[in-house]
Amino acid sequence: MSILGVSEAAVQLEVSPRRVRKMLADGVISGDRVGRAWLIDSNELSHFQRSRPQVGRPWSPSSAWAVLALAEGRDPDLSAVERSRARKRLAQGLDQVAGRLVARAELRRFYAHPSVLDRLGDVPVIVRSGVSAASEHGADLLVQDGFEGYVRASDLDELVAKFGLDNNAARPNVALRAVDAAVWPFDDGQVAAGRVVVAVDLLESDDPRSRRAGKELLAVV
Repeated sequence: MSILGVSEAAVQLEVSPRRVRKMLADGVISGDRVGRAWLIDSNELSHFQRSRPQVGRPWSPSSAWAVLALAEGRDPDLSAVERSRARKRLAQGLDQVAGRLVARAELRRFYAHPSVLDRLGDVPVIVRSGVSAASEHGADLLVQDGFEGYVRASDLDELVAKFGLDNNAARPNVALRAVDAAVWPFDDGQVAAGRVVVAVDLLESDDPRSRRAGKELLAVV
């Protein structure tokens, strides 16, 4: 095992150091923070590269949510051209295009006191997803020390202040995906995302168990 700094990791990933810092802060890749520096395990970075192949430019939020809506059997308000494009993209298979759906929301990671985790699931403006909704769709995955959900971007700052969410923690346990209100895809009163959205969230995880659960959920859609 060898330890890499941000600049070395950037060379290996063929991205900018700034992009590597963003990936670390968002929890996309793992690392340990020592002072202002990041230390990254080269073996984990290599695993990340193998498990996250490049799949092309991400689709816009509205395009991504259109594909997900069709995948869940819903009837989104689309023009004939948009509907045709979304159907063609979905026909490629969600497991093949999942990497192009990342722009559907801005992933923000935080640390919350353990006593806060259960309370987040009862907040009306949050729609549970990923590990926090997997069991509701029959996934064999139970995570009690973390929380994952969707929130309108306009509600995020208030939630951060209300629950004391820390976005600078080395080991975040909360993942909130902020969605612009113009493309908010969930119904009023909806408490958990649908099977397809939950599956796609799980596929983005660095945890092999979560990715496996995501694939299993997609297999029965």
